[in-house]
Amino acid sequence: MDVEATVARRLAQTTGAPAYVEVPGDMPDSFISVEQIGGGGSMFEPCRLAVDCWAKKKERKKARALAESVAAAVADLDEEANFFHPEVTNLYRQNDPDTGRSRYIVQIQIWVCE
Repeated sequence: MDVEATVARRLAQTTGAPAYVEVPGDMPDSFISVEQIGGGGSMFEPCRLAVDCWAKKKERKKARALAESVAAAVADLDEEANFFHPEVTNLYRQNDPDTGRSRYIVQIQIWVCE
């Protein structure tokens, strides 16, 4: 199972924002990117993911609002087959150093049993 792709698809459906597993070269004004940052080696270790919530430069409030939508949608991830106990573990601001775009990061963990 591709956990990143499944989370991206589900969050896109729930939030209405485009979601990707790689930051696209032609970035939309606002979007989500999902990256597994650890865990998931077995059903005894949760997958840890970073969901980056992007907006244009100097649109911090839009990035924050998208992050809050993502955080609210995390609970719905347990409706996916084999996903259990999704939870937000952290939410913080970190503008992209390369582009200067506004960005909030929602860290989540999900137990996956395949």
